[in-house]
Amino acid sequence: MNPRMFRMMMLALTLTAASEWLMVAWVFHATQGGPMAATTAVLVFVGLFAANAVLLPAARRRIHDTGPSLWFSRSFTLGSVTALMTGLLLASAMLVAFVISLGFGLAGAEREALHNAFSAGAMALGAGAGLWGSTVGNQRVRVDSLNVSLKDMPSDHPGLGIAHVSDLHIGPLLRGTRLTRFIEQINRLEAEIIVITGDIFDFDPRYVEEGCEALGKLRARHGVYAVLGNHDHYTGTDRVVAGLNGVASLRLLRDSWERIETPEGAFAIAGLDDPVDGWMDKHAEHRELERLAAEIPDDLPRLLLVHRPSYFHHAEELGFPLVLAGHTHGGQIALPFAANTNVSRMISERTRGLFAYGESQMYVNRGLGMAGLPLRLNCPREIALIQLSP
Repeated sequence: MNPRMFRMMMLALTLTAASEWLMVAWVFHATQGGPMAATTAVLVFVGLFAANAVLLPAARRRIHDTGPSLWFSRSFTLGSVTALMTGLLLASAMLVAFVISLGFGLAGAEREALHNAFSAGAMALGAGAGLWGSTVGNQRVRVDSLNVSLKDMPSDHPGLGIAHVSDLHIGPLLRGTRLTRFIEQINRLEAEIIVITGDIFDFDPRYVEEGCEALGKLRARHGVYAVLGNHDHYTGTDRVVAGLNGVASLRLLRDSWERIETPEGAFAIAGLDDPVDGWMDKHAEHRELERLAAEIPDDLPRLLLVHRPSYFHHAEELGFPLVLAGHTHGGQIALPFAANTNVSRMISERTRGLFAYGESQMYVNRGLGMAGLPLRLNCPREIALIQLSP
């Protein structure tokens, strides 16, 4: 484990243990009528930290297993995240109750009642959010429609519809009937082009054949195009590439580009292969991008598919007017009214939606699948329908 990952894990352990400790401390206070003794409080925190330190690595190792190991991993991860959210809400509620009690001069039983009411509400809200996010939020799929102008597109061009999906993570959590429903939903949009910006599979090579069979049912007038993400390489590069290359209707772009002819005119679509390492970098340059930019004729409107948003600046410098990306999952958990404030900010400054930089634009898709955490709050699964216009 590299130092950065170790620091992140230690921070996660500390915050989770602190949140769980705060919940235990409040329940003790509410039921016993007073706080825990200092020694007891310290022992409880140390015990919670130690338990998480043992169980978290075990859960991470089993996150791509099947059967009981998978359920243990998912349940522990979901419980830890719910505890973390609840602890943060509980701390905020306690602070608000304290400020209100000071402002209104409350003391004794009145202050205690206010404190307990706010704290109980925070506990219920945190637990409810975890339950909702793992059930209703986990099931929601939203089609987001947007219009994007593309530089160098002929002024009389009627436009071009692109269905953009990303991060399916086909595997134990996305397969069979659910995957079939997603494919059918994408096809119903009747987009001229379908693009997939990486992480098509999720670690387990046993699902490659089944996934490719489902992807082979995607239909678009001018083709289906895809690039690989870091999880596709984790699954097994050779097996994934062989499977996708066997899908007649799908074109896999690996540091390559193609000219697409339409009745209204031609344009270029390019795709970058994910290099696997440095997947947490916020700004990066891809060694093949400069070559692609030089190969594509200047008079062709161009579209770039990447897995990571971190290549946006480099793409803008090289004259790509539109970049489509994924990787972040939109954070999977986001604050209301501040959707880009989410945990994915640790790996990207641009976590979801449309962004502009210089003369280029980038759309970051929230993804159709899950990685690790089967939970979505204020971040539904996404199919983006992008209408390109001059």
